[in-house]
Amino acid sequence: MRVLPSFVLLASLLGLPACAQTLPVNWRVQPAGTQVPLDSLPLSAAVSPDGKFLLALNAGSKPSISVVETGAMKETSRVSIADAGLGLAFSPDGRRVYAGGGSRNVVFEFTFSPTGELKPSREISAGQPATMNFIGDVAVSPDGRTILAGDLFHDRVLVINAQSGQATGALKSGRRPYRILFHPDGQAYFVSSWADASVYEYSLPSGTEMARARVGAHPTDLVLSNRKIPDQPSTWQYRLFVAAANTNDVFVLGVSESKDLNVLETLNAGFSAVAPAGMTPSGLAMNADQTRLYIACSDVNALAVADISEPRSRLAGFVPTGAYPTAVRVVSGGKLAVLNGHSGSMSVIDAPADEMLPDHSTKAMAATPYRESFSDSLPEQRSSIEHVIYILMDGVPGANAAKLAREFVHLDNFHPAGGTPAAALNWAVAAIAPDFTVRLGPSFAAGRLRYSGFEGGEPANLPPAGYLWSNALSAGLTVRNYGIFVDSGAPTPRVKDPSLQGVTNIKYRSADPQAFLDDLKQFEAPGGMMPNLTVVRTASDAALGRTVDAISKSKFWPQSAIFVMNPSGPSPLLLALSPYTHRGAADATPYDQVSVLRTIELILNLRPMTVFDFSARSLAAAFVSTPNNAPYSMEPIN
Repeated sequence: MRVLPSFVLLASLLGLPACAQTLPVNWRVQPAGTQVPLDSLPLSAAVSPDGKFLLALNAGSKPSISVVETGAMKETSRVSIADAGLGLAFSPDGRRVYAGGGSRNVVFEFTFSPTGELKPSREISAGQPATMNFIGDVAVSPDGRTILAGDLFHDRVLVINAQSGQATGALKSGRRPYRILFHPDGQAYFVSSWADASVYEYSLPSGTEMARARVGAHPTDLVLSNRKIPDQPSTWQYRLFVAAANTNDVFVLGVSESKDLNVLETLNAGFSAVAPAGMTPSGLAMNADQTRLYIACSDVNALAVADISEPRSRLAGFVPTGAYPTAVRVVSGGKLAVLNGHSGSMSVIDAPADEMLPDHSTKAMAATPYRESFSDSLPEQRSSIEHVIYILMDGVPGANAAKLAREFVHLDNFHPAGGTPAAALNWAVAAIAPDFTVRLGPSFAAGRLRYSGFEGGEPANLPPAGYLWSNALSAGLTVRNYGIFVDSGAPTPRVKDPSLQGVTNIKYRSADPQAFLDDLKQFEAPGGMMPNLTVVRTASDAALGRTVDAISKSKFWPQSAIFVMNPSGPSPLLLALSPYTHRGAADATPYDQVSVLRTIELILNLRPMTVFDFSARSLAAAFVSTPNNAPYSMEPIN
């Protein structure tokens, strides 16, 4: 996870407002309110029935549960756990706490005293830990007798007897059950399906599907309102608000007395109606009278505030938060407690009155580079570039990387986004790390989660607008892939992203570029043509040198641009290599993964994929108008 600058940590420890922090994607964080330090990656929160305590489930490098006293808004204790899932819940009487145990494949049970003492009680097993076993969310029935637990990768919900602590059944759900919410009568429950873009309603105890509603991609948090709108007839008994993390939207469903589900409206929580996806609405909460909805917009470090008092909900404004807010709860005095996943903190914010929202909104918007009209361009000669080669490097940069940096333009202020290798890679190819990667990647990086679904193939990890190559394919461009999202360790190499089927050379190995070099010869043969976009994964400095050497000595070099990136590891690297880039120069402009994606999109005339590449600074300063076609000669291999 990202380590906060010392001044931010000091502000947190003192309960002070935090100074501004600039993130790698050139967005700033300056949270409103005061900051309470927690553990790394707080994901989920639960408020005790008496309102005196808030518990935060921390799922980072050292999983734990923080106990926060809501009067003073201070962390009073922290209990370590073996792993953390996606949710936790109190029993109705407040004496028990249940938490998803993640890859431990258990539900953790704790006792909780009136004074806020949290003690481990028992582990309710769902079976032996295995690669595809992961307990995510938990929910407790209104009568406290039944616990439901999301068995994430088996697409089912486990039914647990709260008294005996025994699992009594497994009920089928939509793919990747994220959030579980009981109907107030306890005879049904709702499940948001992370991978199906749907919300399901099931009966208890049978698990029979009663209704489903199609919503936006990656539905996550759910909150239910029983408030009727005055003087407005309605066919619904409740309104169910659904955060769709792969969109900018919250979907509002009507729940009838017969438990039918119907979409009533879609609330756009974006900075503008035309903003690309990237808000990542992930957490929801309502104020006490259920007239305001608070929406944790993770990737833009803000809380969206919506007026839900009328038949048509209205976005009222924004409040700046810490980095990557994951959950929001309303606590004593109407204060807002916002968990900040990347900051490892909780922002405590006075519920903004109407007259305060414009000021909060101005500050939230000022922290972003997003503008509805954003202009950025490369020199006109970029139209001469017909072939882009995008090389992602896993190995340690060596002699060839150093020589390339000397001979071309040295981009020495590269700060990649993403707290884990999985997140950094997704930023490099999709202009965002999907919420699945952010929430589960740290567990995988720490060796707890065994399943890796972060490089294609996992239905809950698809980014909002696909990947760079799918963007190019949809624009009618030609694409060739060497090693990206390929399981080359399998007996038969398998391409994990369907959009790369048919454009991947499965003979390619990242440590040996020979398959690429063979294809390059075929491209140069009469009637051959190099693709518009070539994506390459290389595992060594020698392979990098051989690849660039061959391209620069091919007939395609005068119309080519090569971008080389190592987005993770101890030595991040960014190179821009082309006849149209500077030679023997340095560029100290701050860049990140989305800077490269923005540049490639400008060259190939592609649409931005998210709000981040839309708003990104391109590598324009690295380019020149007059080409230099001199080739590169690789460093000898020892």
